[in-house]
Amino acid sequence: MTYEDRRKEWIRGRRKKRKHARIARLNRQVFRYMVVLALLWGGTSAVLHRPWRLNASKADVVVRGNHVVTSQQVKTALGDVTGPQIFQLDPRKLEKRVETLQAVKYAFVRRYAIPKPTIIVEILEEYPWATFATGPDSPPQDVISQSGRLISLKDFPSIAQPDLVIYGPPGFKLNGKSVKQWASWIGFIKAQTGEPVQSVDMRHSYEISVQDGDLFLKLGTADGTLTRRLGRLSSIISTLQPLKSRLEYVDLGLDNNIPLKVAKKSLDGKTTASSSANPLDRLQQAQMPGRNNI
Repeated sequence: MTYEDRRKEWIRGRRKKRKHARIARLNRQVFRYMVVLALLWGGTSAVLHRPWRLNASKADVVVRGNHVVTSQQVKTALGDVTGPQIFQLDPRKLEKRVETLQAVKYAFVRRYAIPKPTIIVEILEEYPWATFATGPDSPPQDVISQSGRLISLKDFPSIAQPDLVIYGPPGFKLNGKSVKQWASWIGFIKAQTGEPVQSVDMRHSYEISVQDGDLFLKLGTADGTLTRRLGRLSSIISTLQPLKSRLEYVDLGLDNNIPLKVAKKSLDGKTTASSSANPLDRLQQAQMPGRNNI
């Protein structure tokens, strides 16, 4: 065999090897595609044929962080979550449903399909700030949260009732800003008197009063001057001590002076109520020296 024949044979052999390599590579690619298609078909079949639904008894709904609302109340607020498949449920809509509960400030809903369909509801509840009643003789009806929302004690009997009581008319409302302002004023009163505030009567917006230990304070209107008017309280605390047993109220509603109502004493030394016939007996103007511009 000549050199040219050997070279031609060598070239034909290389071509056959390249052809066989291409065929093997193509076979491997076809096999990979078939495996991928089989996995996709199997996964799709599993998703479509498996129920992926919650337990009909809602046993797969887990509620966390709730101290006031019960788990059953949260599950009831969620509505029907056992019918649709887990991936068809909208977490945002479910969160809004839970947030309709008065004691719930925020709700966070998470869905899990593996190992079994589950919904986890994280609850952030309102923090009680004060107890609400329509009057001193009326039983507490609601709790006022820090955001100003009224939480019904009837619907949430397990909620803690704060010691501070707010009296207001039916339909009374506060917002978060008002609660923050009143909390500041109440803390200011406590810091000056050393006694916690028991109640704030807001049934009449022009005649707000506060019960602070043994002191009954008339604040008038809660306007921009109230902080300044409350600041004068510390200057008369020492003066009020001798009158404490007969003092009926301190009026902080005026800008120039601080009227006091003191029950008068009879000749036998017993304390009697001030007469309503004589206005001078009913109201004693206790003007503090040097406090005209307070």
